[in-house]
Amino acid sequence: MKLTKLTIRNFKGIKELSLDVENISVIIGPNNCSKSTVLEALCKFGSSDSKLDKSLYHRHDTSRSIAFHATFTDLTEEEISLHGIKASIHEPTGNFIVRSIYTYDEKVERASKLSGSEEHDLDEAGWNGKMGGGAGGSHFLNAFPEVIYIPAVKNASDDIKDSSPYMKTLSALYRDVIKGLDEYKDAQQKTELLQQKINSHDNEKIEFFEEEVQGFLKEVTSTKIKFNIDVKPLDEILSTSLKPNFDYNGLETLLNHQGNGVQRTFMLSILKGFKLYMKKYQSEEKGTNRPLIIAIEEPELYLHPHLARVFKDTLYSLADEGFFQVLATSHSPNFIDLAKPHRTLARLSLDEEKNVKVSQVNSDIYGLPVQEKEKFQALLRFNPYVNEIFFANNVILVEGDTEVIALKLIGEKLVSNKDLESEVYHRTSVINCAGKGTMYVVLNVLNNFGVNYTCIHDYDITEFNKKNEKKTVGSLKKVLTLNHKIEKLCSLKGNQKFVFQYTFEEEMPSDYEKGSSKSFAAYEYLQEKQLEEMPNRLVNIIKSSYGIKLEQELDHSNATVLNYYNWDTLNEAKEEWTPPADDDYIISVWKERSEQNIMI
Repeated sequence: MKLTKLTIRNFKGIKELSLDVENISVIIGPNNCSKSTVLEALCKFGSSDSKLDKSLYHRHDTSRSIAFHATFTDLTEEEISLHGIKASIHEPTGNFIVRSIYTYDEKVERASKLSGSEEHDLDEAGWNGKMGGGAGGSHFLNAFPEVIYIPAVKNASDDIKDSSPYMKTLSALYRDVIKGLDEYKDAQQKTELLQQKINSHDNEKIEFFEEEVQGFLKEVTSTKIKFNIDVKPLDEILSTSLKPNFDYNGLETLLNHQGNGVQRTFMLSILKGFKLYMKKYQSEEKGTNRPLIIAIEEPELYLHPHLARVFKDTLYSLADEGFFQVLATSHSPNFIDLAKPHRTLARLSLDEEKNVKVSQVNSDIYGLPVQEKEKFQALLRFNPYVNEIFFANNVILVEGDTEVIALKLIGEKLVSNKDLESEVYHRTSVINCAGKGTMYVVLNVLNNFGVNYTCIHDYDITEFNKKNEKKTVGSLKKVLTLNHKIEKLCSLKGNQKFVFQYTFEEEMPSDYEKGSSKSFAAYEYLQEKQLEEMPNRLVNIIKSSYGIKLEQELDHSNATVLNYYNWDTLNEAKEEWTPPADDDYIISVWKERSEQNIMI
């Protein structure tokens, strides 16, 4: 079965939060916005704790219960038959919807939802599924996925203790292998003979001890007491000698002598190896095939950039192959991959009252048409810097590398000139969208994800095309449509839009030489110029994009800019052109969510 939704209430820094969960779920956001708390909540949800400490209640307010809710889908027939699930399925959907409520200083109440909506509510209606084990629903723990939590900073020596899930995994593997050895079978037979010999003893000292114990107990029971030795050589072998050793050029060292990057990768490799072993050599025994969720903080930590990419790809592939789900926190744009299905990205932030809120996007990219979704996914795949849009406080979107260079260089000069704060400059991401055709798709994603941005693009209203042929009415109408889409999408969330009247190069003075590489030509020209030597219109666009107030604010609306152009074919195109219907290109998920909130 697969976890698809998680809701947390009144736990540590979280008042209320719901997340959609996929094969890979990455949580991003600034420091101290409760990213790690989500992972801790999942661990508590699946733990055997019957009560929670006061310090875990949101703002230490124990008048409200801590509540965890989860929805699991894709249950197999074997899972449905498990004790703890079989009488607990949500009848309308066939899903497993469960909750745990921790009222302060009272034992936890666990229940499943059998009827009604799939909402993660706190009402009583529908929550009458008993999972066995009384109000505590302790049998639920046998069905809940096993959660492996890998925190950001931790020495792996804790994880190679006998009680850790990793060592239990290794022990299970070695136990199976050792049992098949002829030497072990021979040792087992001799051990049984030894055990019989010991237990049939007539040792005077032990008999004296047993009689004394029996004498003390005879007032309450007539049962005779006899102490027998239960020798388990296999357990003894594994608990005393199973240690991972690392051979580096002939020098053997233990795991806690390795770097943090190696330690964290090793832990995941154990899980991967064991899953593959079970799949290849034997059908998993009951209880060993519980779903597994890896809850990992900042997987990119301690790893060389190239190894971090390998680590990410391995983790994603294992999740896609069904070995486990991954719930990760990250500060790295390089760890995000929305180019394939079954990924989701959640950005946590704080509202005005310091409550945690979430914006979320998944690999379906908010239901974009297939062609546009493919454009966006290709952009993410081949230009990983685009992922910065999800992390930045402010984003400036441009069409190509030339504009990126101009924004960066002039931004640096504005900082040096004390016109722009260094922090604003460094916290702004300038993103190459590779043309307007992709740009307006990105705008849809940013609008839904709640990211502030400025859009800069060429207006492309020219009388002649690149082949020096006169543009047709049809081609000009296409440009009018694309310019309209971009302006409309920007205006929906109050974001800025600026345009180059023709192209970036046309904004430059007469002494500007394009060269064979447009971006390098822009770099050579701009780096030598002082601000006052640069084109005033270009500098004003860049100032406004970084949030610098001008004495006269720029008006780059289509209604204004179109008046700058005048020739017969364009005038004909303007007369014939009609704006596309909003529903044809605007995907406004935030409106749907607002409507849902009103209904609630």
